[in-house]
Amino acid sequence: MDINMLWNIFFMFGGVAAMMIGMKTMGGALEQVAGGGMKKMLGKVTSNRFAGVGVGIAVTSIIQSSTATTVMLVGFVNIGLMTLGQATNVIMGANIGTTVTAHIVSLSGVGEIDIGAIAAMIGCVGILMAMLIKNEKVVNIGNILAGLGLIFVGLEFISTYAKKIMFIDGSTPFPWVQAIFQGDHFPLLLILIGIVLTALVHSSSTITSLMVVLASIGVLPFNNALFLALGSNIGTCITSIMSSAGTHVNAKRTAIVHLLFNTFGCLLFIAPLWIWKDQITSFFASMSSDVGQQIAIFHTLFNIATTLILLPFTNLVVKLACALVKDKKAPVDERFKFQFIDERLLSTPPIAAGNTKKEIVRMAELAKSNINGAIDMLLDNDLNVEPSIRSNEEVINSLNKDITKYLTKLMGKDLSDEDDKKVSSYFRVVSDVERVGDYAENVLEYALKLREEGLVMSEEAKVELKDLTAKINTLYDYSITAFDDRNVDILDKVNEIEDQIDDDSAKLEEYHIDRVKKGLCNAQVGSIYLQTVSNLERVGDHITNIALSIKRYRERKA
Repeated sequence: MDINMLWNIFFMFGGVAAMMIGMKTMGGALEQVAGGGMKKMLGKVTSNRFAGVGVGIAVTSIIQSSTATTVMLVGFVNIGLMTLGQATNVIMGANIGTTVTAHIVSLSGVGEIDIGAIAAMIGCVGILMAMLIKNEKVVNIGNILAGLGLIFVGLEFISTYAKKIMFIDGSTPFPWVQAIFQGDHFPLLLILIGIVLTALVHSSSTITSLMVVLASIGVLPFNNALFLALGSNIGTCITSIMSSAGTHVNAKRTAIVHLLFNTFGCLLFIAPLWIWKDQITSFFASMSSDVGQQIAIFHTLFNIATTLILLPFTNLVVKLACALVKDKKAPVDERFKFQFIDERLLSTPPIAAGNTKKEIVRMAELAKSNINGAIDMLLDNDLNVEPSIRSNEEVINSLNKDITKYLTKLMGKDLSDEDDKKVSSYFRVVSDVERVGDYAENVLEYALKLREEGLVMSEEAKVELKDLTAKINTLYDYSITAFDDRNVDILDKVNEIEDQIDDDSAKLEEYHIDRVKKGLCNAQVGSIYLQTVSNLERVGDHITNIALSIKRYRERKA
């Protein structure tokens, strides 16, 4: 091989890398800008099919990847935030949204103005904005522009060096180019090539963009590009299928729905595109003189048509996915698994951060249940609650470790300043919740000790502990509401109740000492009573810390 040809190949693949990095940079920055909007859109997805399709189009247009959207949906279905039917509608919209990238790429060949050069300059401006201005919104906008510029720089490299690699004299293609790209191939072969290439790079947007470039420089004819596009739609499903490994059955079905939908769309159009390929080529030629733009338009219209045809049959597609992926026996205790977060959500940090808060609230509710159960066991000698408390404590300890690991991974992602501060505050909140669970376990041990030694608390002591526990529950409710809603207005009430608990704890110790002096209290019972009061007072401290975490977060933000 001629050494110059080798350098040309290196430059061309460097262009591919630059384009893919540009897509990722632009998509990531768009995601940061629209993170809150994405959460609201996905949160409002209902059984309305058209709303689901619209959300799929919008979200995928933002993150520039139907694969990423589907992987995210697999995560949502896996943790029960979305039904399989809702996810199916969003998947249909995602296939339309992913075609936006090809339209952006096709702009480089339009008109006499060199849009690629303008975009490259805009990218340079974006880099300067991101480097010189520290405002987060400006940085994100700068990264969007930088990503856009990098896409067009990559395209320029691909176009320039692809011509040198694939043409003998700048106009006559090499025989191998004619054989691979320009031959009158059977459509199934082209579809297979599209599947394999897309599966290798995990991005139909990248393959479609490369098709647009190759078509624009005269390498890839439109009638062959049609079938490569069909194949790329199927190949993009491979990543979501791989992502569904180890998930719940409905998450696996979500990935299969994506595959079924794209495969059915491909099968529907193979014959018409092959039989009337000349007429179809003429039709799209009448819409634009640029072959790259023709491919982008075809890709969009194909996905819109497939969605309109298959949308009425969503339930049938879901039923087929359910038939292909059978139900399995559920694990013994699902509580040990995340219910609101999933590894796949890490690809969309704003959503992962919001859902982590929900997982922490679930953990806090388990700890609250344990405190109340342990007090009931202590005061009423109800041993029936012991297995539940033990089980909950195991779940709390497991969630403590797993959520902390998840937060560590999330901190390594590209978070906005606001989400970064929230996630940082969550580490301490998780620790506080875990400590509440530990104190509940302490009270459980006190209850068992009373029973083993045949001891009973006085009615007066029971009433005092019940009153203190009632205030702990009130404090718990206010604190969790403050944390969950990020409501600083509740903090004054939290501090007021926490002060009351501290005062009551001190008074109860005095009352106990007075009973001991009068000989009204057994020393062993009194010791357990005092330790219980002390544990409840410390529970109040940790609960208050949970609420005050939002104040510390706001102070850091300021």
